[in-house]
Amino acid sequence: MLKENFEVVLADDEWSRRLHYQLRYRVFCLETGYEDATAFPGGEEKDEWDDQAVHFLVRERGSKQWVAAMRMVFPGDNGLPIETRTTIEDDFRAPADHVMEISRLCMVGHYRCRSPGQVSGETPSPLATVSAEGVIGVAPSELRKRLRTAEILRALLGAAVAYSHEAGIKHWYMFITKALSKVIAHVLPLELRQVGQPAWHRGERYPFLVNVDHLFEQFAQSIMGDKMAERRSAFQLHSELVASTMPRAVGAM
Repeated sequence: MLKENFEVVLADDEWSRRLHYQLRYRVFCLETGYEDATAFPGGEEKDEWDDQAVHFLVRERGSKQWVAAMRMVFPGDNGLPIETRTTIEDDFRAPADHVMEISRLCMVGHYRCRSPGQVSGETPSPLATVSAEGVIGVAPSELRKRLRTAEILRALLGAAVAYSHEAGIKHWYMFITKALSKVIAHVLPLELRQVGQPAWHRGERYPFLVNVDHLFEQFAQSIMGDKMAERRSAFQLHSELVASTMPRAVGAM
C-alpha cells in the first residue's frame, strides 16, 4: 500500500507526538471550533486518552507538510472514549485484549472537503466526507480535492489495518456520523456494525464495531507478509524517518 502522494508516520517519539497534538489543535480548535482553544494554552489539543493511544500523522511527500492525524486508543482502566458517550450492547462487545478505538481523525483545512449537505454556518467536520456519488457537475478543482482527501483517509486506515495485524487487534470501535461511516466503507471495504444507540456529540453519532480480520486477507499482497515489510508498506516510525535523513559521520559504514 505504498502511497504516491502521502506517507503515514507513527509518532513514536516526543517530538512527533507533540506535532500530532499541534495538528489536532489547529483542526479542532482553530479551524472547526470543536474544542475551546483557551483550554489548550500550549497550542496542543490532547486529553486523558492520549496516554493509552498510538498516534499517526500523514505527510504530503511533495511539500513535506503534515496534513492529517489519527489515534488508536487501547482499553484502559477507564475503558474507551466511546464508552463515555454511549452504551455498547453486550452482545456486540469485543474482547478488551483484541480491540482498539479509532478517534481524533482529522485533516487540515485545505485538504478537507465540505461535507455533502452541510448548511451554511454549520460547524464543519474535522474530516471530509468523500464519496464517488455526485461527481457529475463537480468542478475539477473540487474533484481533485475529494480524491486527495480520499487518498489520505485510505492511507490512514491502511496504516490502522497494518498496525492492528502486528498488534493482534481484531476489532475497532468508531463513534462517528452515519455520513462518515459511508465514506469509510467506500474508501476501504470495511464492515461496520452498529453496536449501540446513537448519541448527540457535535451532531448525531453512532457507535460502530469494525471487524478487521477480513481485511487481512484482502490486503495480503500489499500490506501483509513479514512484519517489517508490512509496517513499511503502510507506515513508518518517525524515529526511523529522522534517522534516515541524518547525515552520516565521516567514515561511518
